[in-house]
This record gives sequence, structure tokens and C-alpha cells, in this order.
Amino acid sequence: MKRRDILKTAGCTLFLPSLESFGKNRSTPAEADVKRLFCVSMGYGLFTDPLPKTDGADYVFSDHMEPLKKHRDHFTLYSKMRFGGNHHNDHRCFVGNTSTNPDSLDQLVADHIGHLTRVRNVVTFISHAHHHIVASWRNRLPVMPIQSTRVLFETLFAKTDRKTEERLLANKKSVLDGSLAEARSLMARVSGRDKQRLEEYFAALRESEQELNKSIEWLSRSRQDVEFPVAPSFENEFFKTDIDKQRFLTNPRQIQRGIAFDMIYKAFKFDVTRVVNFYMTGLDNDHHLTTHNVNKSEDARASLTKYDSSFFSLMSNFYDKLASTRAESGGTLMDETITVSTGNNSVSEKMGPHNGNEIPVFVAGGKFKNHGGHVIRKGETTCDIYLSILKQFGIERDRFGNSKRSIAL
Repeated sequence: MKRRDILKTAGCTLFLPSLESFGKNRSTPAEADVKRLFCVSMGYGLFTDPLPKTDGADYVFSDHMEPLKKHRDHFTLYSKMRFGGNHHNDHRCFVGNTSTNPDSLDQLVADHIGHLTRVRNVVTFISHAHHHIVASWRNRLPVMPIQSTRVLFETLFAKTDRKTEERLLANKKSVLDGSLAEARSLMARVSGRDKQRLEEYFAALRESEQELNKSIEWLSRSRQDVEFPVAPSFENEFFKTDIDKQRFLTNPRQIQRGIAFDMIYKAFKFDVTRVVNFYMTGLDNDHHLTTHNVNKSEDARASLTKYDSSFFSLMSNFYDKLASTRAESGGTLMDETITVSTGNNSVSEKMGPHNGNEIPVFVAGGKFKNHGGHVIRKGETTCDIYLSILKQFGIERDRFGNSKRSIAL
């Protein structure tokens, strides 16, 4: 591994959490119609059996998709896609094979627009149990996620003591200045391969210096006062009994997810960050076991339908906030934000749990022409969608992962 890659990755862990995500000081990219990206991945995969069977603009919603009906014109459902997920790489939903794809979708977009906000990007993970799951990758190395709603709030909105921040930044600047001086001194005394390595090291130091300068610049800017979110309430007419509502809508994990989603909405609203990667696994301890019983029990299949409907409630609540918030452009945050919700695998009675054969992808926001419709892309790769999303941000690439071509969204 190149020394430059090691230095860049190490820098993320050496900076304090409130400072590590500050963007680089670079020229502003050409303005795009979309300005934000929210990647949401479901680790266990969505249950595909109850999803709509017909495609086109007049497809019929399945009953468990009821929470999304009011946002029909805000999203497109793509279905029956492939990627190759399983137990071992289901969390690599937005990167795929790191040997050919060093950066995940969110990191590529953050490299392009992360310098425009105080926090370059956010990676977070909410689960029913303690896992060490990494869903975001940079330079083929994992970006460790925030696993606490309290830490997420402090990273996005906490107002730390300015004198303390100034002192810490001054110490960091002193270390960088010394390293830069040493690198310049060594440059004149080495040659050949050592010089090339030193140039990589020097370039990494310069990037760290630019990030530090950006951190210092943000110190002088005011921060929005944001209170810790209250527990959200979810409406879903698919759940008929109080027992189901309690299990799937007021479940502590569902509430925690809703609180985290509210923080992300406010971070977008107040332009604290524009790129978020959110990974989640089961709603409770039974969720995983239920996926493994999908081809054995009708009760398991009914429960999986309810788990997914709970997820649709979460997304609908988030869409409500985006669609009702005006942006400076005159549109809404929904118009300017791409939300892509999927998994690297799916669940079905025929193919069982954790299979990568019929993956659904929900793409919301951006005012895309396919919105309101269902597009069946049987056997085609989800990476075609990710490549197309990159182009929406003005990022031109020939391929992303195992993509074959970009498509019209």
C-alpha cells in the first residue's frame, strides 16, 4: 500500500471527531441540480415476494408499501437486479469489490462536494446488536461508522469550546509544519524510488494542511442551534393491531432510527453535510432468524412483510420532511437530494435468505423522469444505477464496480 494512502487514512483517525470530516480547500465544482446524497442499505435485504409484479407508470402498490403511496411521484422502484450479496459482503452494498472499486459511492460524491460543508460526510450504523459493520470505503480501507445517536448529534451539531478547538488546531498545525519542513529537507538528499515515495508523503501532508486550513476557516462561522430530536411517530395503515404497531412502529430500534433520520434531515436542511451513508440490520433479535425461515413458514413470510413495511414508514417520514422543506433554489430539499435505499442482497421464498439475485432499489428525489414508475431490470447490476447517480453530481466515470452502462433515471 502506498504511504500516501496510509497517511490519508490515518489522518481520519488522528483528528478529533468534530474536526475529522472537514472538507478540502479546493475550487467549487460546477453546480449540479442535485446537491445531496443519502445512501441507505438494509443488511438482511428486503423481502421481494410481496413487491409489485407489474412495471410501468401505472403499477399497483403492494399493501405493505402503503406508507410510500403519498410519495409515489418522488421515487422510482427498480427491481429484480443483481449484485452478489451474501453474509460476507452484504454491507458492501455501495462499493462492491474493493479490489476493483477503492471508494464507495458516498465517498466518491464526498470527494466532489464534501469541501462545501463543515462536515465532509457522515457514515453511521444502527443495529439491534453490537456489530462491527463497515459500509463505507475510502482508498480500499473501511471508514468506521458512528454507532450512537448521541455521537451522531455531537458530530453534526455540538458547539465545542472555541478556545479548545483553536488550541488543538494550533497543535495540529505545528505538527504539520514540522513534518513539511522535514519532508522538504529530505527531498534534496534522496533520489530515485525513495524520492517518489517522499513525493507521495509530501503530497499527503499538503492535503492534510489544506484540510486543516479549512477547519480553521470554519471556526469563524456560526453554527445552527439544533435540539436533540424527540421520538418520532409513524403512521402506517398496513398494521391493523396494537401488537403489530408496538412491535414494528414503536419498537425502540425503530425510534432510534427515526431519531437518526431526523438528525440527517436537519444536517441537510442547515447544510452541515451533504453526504450520508446509513447502514442498518434487523429491527429486533428475531429479524435475522425470520429471514432464514422464509421458505419454511408462512408466519415468517408475513413477519418479513411487516419488517419491510416498518422500513417504508421510516423512509416515508424522511420523505415528508424533504418534500415540505423549501430550498434556496426555489424547489424543495427532495428535489435536490438523491436518496437511494436498497441492500446488497434480498430475501424470497424461492431463493431463500441473503441472495443477490432479485435486489430492489428505491431511488428518490432529483425530479427524475422515471419517478412514479416501476422499472424491472431483471439480472442487470445495481452498479448501473450507482454509476448514473455519480453522473448526476457531475462525476464522469466509465465504470463503477461491475456496471455495464449508465441508465436514464
